Amino acid sequence: MVRTTKSTWLMIFWLATALILNGSMALAGDPGEAGMLSLRLGVGAREAGMGGAGVATSQGASAIFWNPANNVFFDFETELVLQHYRYMGLFNHESAAVAHKIGFGVLGFMFTGLYSDEIDRYGTENVGIPEGTFRPYDVSFGLSYAMPIGDRFGVGVTAKMLYEKIDIYSDTGFAFDVFATHRSMIEGLIFAVSATNMGGQMMLKDEPFDLPTAYRVGMAWTPVDLLGGRMTVSGDMVFPNDTTEKAHVGGEFVIIPELTLRGGTRVGYDSLGWTAGVGVRTGVLGVDYAYEENTIDGFDAGHKFSLNLHW
Repeated sequence: MVRTTKSTWLMIFWLATALILNGSMALAGDPGEAGMLSLRLGVGAREAGMGGAGVATSQGASAIFWNPANNVFFDFETELVLQHYRYMGLFNHESAAVAHKIGFGVLGFMFTGLYSDEIDRYGTENVGIPEGTFRPYDVSFGLSYAMPIGDRFGVGVTAKMLYEKIDIYSDTGFAFDVFATHRSMIEGLIFAVSATNMGGQMMLKDEPFDLPTAYRVGMAWTPVDLLGGRMTVSGDMVFPNDTTEKAHVGGEFVIIPELTLRGGTRVGYDSLGWTAGVGVRTGVLGVDYAYEENTIDGFDAGHKFSLNLHW
């Protein structure tokens, strides 16, 4: 009974912290004016298959995007993830991340890039004849470090360099993320919070825009083995700086160590719906796939593939 009470109060603390951050800092950007939204596209088909609820469930290399503080509680030396994501049938989102335990903490590096298909360029006279093509893209590089605080808390920070180019216009910016994870006294229960993409404005064609800052609070629970396998359920609440709050809910069931099934949904979005995924493991190699529903007519669903190597 004492353990349950302590964990309940800690959960209330995490929720209150996230709400305070959202209330005090969300005014940094006017609604709908955030740019470089590719920074919100996740890394890791495992988390995507679970509805994008990754702040408390992610681990290894993909946690560099979601929450590197989670890694202080997992037993590994080095993990690498490579990802390809075909987004809306129009963009390719490529990512690579590596996490490595060093001494007292975990060091991480991440690269992401969003590349558009070619777009016709038209002049100001609007004669309907293309003057050529261009291909917009965003890239970001991140360096992270996470460390434990006692036996049940972990904290992390990530610094990122950003670059965006649309036609002849481009700009470079910087941002940072902060993370915290609490491993509850209830076995298998984890709480986590994050604040991501905090930084100054960027500018394209003399038009400034805010970064897509977001504050996220989440939980994950992995009870004792169920029906011969292992179940994890998770949920995130997200508070963006340019739109209303969102929710991500999902879970996975490890049927055998080599095979995992996943499912989830996104709540509060006009165009995003349910997700599904599968993961296969053999030795040091893991392959994950996620399907992400898109409810907008004329745009394709998302297909995300990730390759993991761990040793």
